[in-house]
Amino acid sequence: MNAKRIQAPLWAMVVALTVGLFASPALAQEPSAAAPEEEASGDDGLPEVDEDDPMYWAQMRDVFVMQQRAFLKEGRFALTVYGGVIPNNIFEQYFPLGLRANYFLLENIGLELATSFALKRPTGLQETLEDEAGAGAESVLIGDSQLSHTNFGLVWSPVYGKLAYYNDRLIYLDMNIYGGAGMTVVQTQSDFNAAPSTTVKPEGVLGAGLALYLGEHAAVRADYRQFIFQKVKSGVAKPSEVSLGFSWFF
Repeated sequence: MNAKRIQAPLWAMVVALTVGLFASPALAQEPSAAAPEEEASGDDGLPEVDEDDPMYWAQMRDVFVMQQRAFLKEGRFALTVYGGVIPNNIFEQYFPLGLRANYFLLENIGLELATSFALKRPTGLQETLEDEAGAGAESVLIGDSQLSHTNFGLVWSPVYGKLAYYNDRLIYLDMNIYGGAGMTVVQTQSDFNAAPSTTVKPEGVLGAGLALYLGEHAAVRADYRQFIFQKVKSGVAKPSEVSLGFSWFF
């Protein structure tokens, strides 16, 4: 009976020691398991960036994409005032002043109606040819003297981009291609003894241009136009116009 009473406390001590031995490693591991959680909560692996930075989400997500620009043209009208020069006439140099009206069907496709009136200045070649000390010609037949151009066509902008000024200001730009048709008013003299007459001729127009957009409404344009029409006698006249203009979008 006494032996049984002694064995019972011994078994209790053995069980208590066994439980203590297995429990101690588990308790010791709990702090080390919690440590990575604390480290994870303190460092989420994301870069430290300013939330006001325009590239905030690109850096947070580490994704860089081509985004739609802030300046949009689709569904808008634009009016352009421009001036330029038509230099490739040996007898006269022209300085066109004109207007362009645009409506953009899509962001990269638009319609354009343009008209211009040309101021002109003689190059001096006619005087040289008629000068007795020069060629001594009695008269020089100039041919077509351009007065105005009016045309309608399609503008396609296959390329657009943007420029940054000291990472402080963005300027958006377009490069466009133009094709159209219209009419030109010219003063012609068919022969030496014929009186000058004013004639309206059909013409085709090809061109290209560059536009820089300043804010939501203003733009600066540089354009090239190649006019093509029939000469007074025979052949094809191909005057080239280079112009610079200021546009306003509505």
